[in-house]
Amino acid sequence: MSELPADGLEAPLYIAGTRTFSAEVADFARDAGVEPAGLLEPFDRERAGTSIHGLLVGWLEETEPPPGATVLIGTGEPDRRELAERLAAGGWRPASFVHPTAHLAPSAEVGAGSIVGPGVVVGAMSRIGEQVVIGRGSLVGHHTEIEGFATLGPGANVAGNVRIGAGAFLGMAAVIRDHVEVGEGATVAMGAVVVGDVPAGTQVRGLPAR
Repeated sequence: MSELPADGLEAPLYIAGTRTFSAEVADFARDAGVEPAGLLEPFDRERAGTSIHGLLVGWLEETEPPPGATVLIGTGEPDRRELAERLAAGGWRPASFVHPTAHLAPSAEVGAGSIVGPGVVVGAMSRIGEQVVIGRGSLVGHHTEIEGFATLGPGANVAGNVRIGAGAFLGMAAVIRDHVEVGEGATVAMGAVVVGDVPAGTQVRGLPAR
């Protein structure tokens, strides 16, 4: 089961990041009935103390987590690991979020810090690792494993019995056939159709993907 109930988030909730995807994550939270308490800026000090997307911005290392606070990383970039480590060092507790319009099979698991977007379907016995982002409308088949810090762009279609390695990136509308492995840190381009294993650290594109 997911780390937190699929029908909501714990408040107060903060979002790490201030760029465009953080606005999307803020609205995801509102869809679940939670108004974000603020944003945490990890890169540009000049943004601290301002208001972005209608939310007050604090510098990550200078913002003390309020009692019971949770945090979601508001960036879909693959290089989220360092940011997650900075949050952990500051005592921030990661939330896990499944959008109210997503369907998560009762036997599926969602790791800490992961975001399952609107309209996503996750099949039986699938496991979503920590800090994974699954974009709106994506499909994840049964018995599929998506390791930590992987990203699925909107509309990605991953069949059953697939393994997506840590930090892998699947572009919008990418298709992965069943019983295929996408290696750690690999990139599958937008709209690519993968019919065989993708080695770690490589980039593939096209139909079929090469």
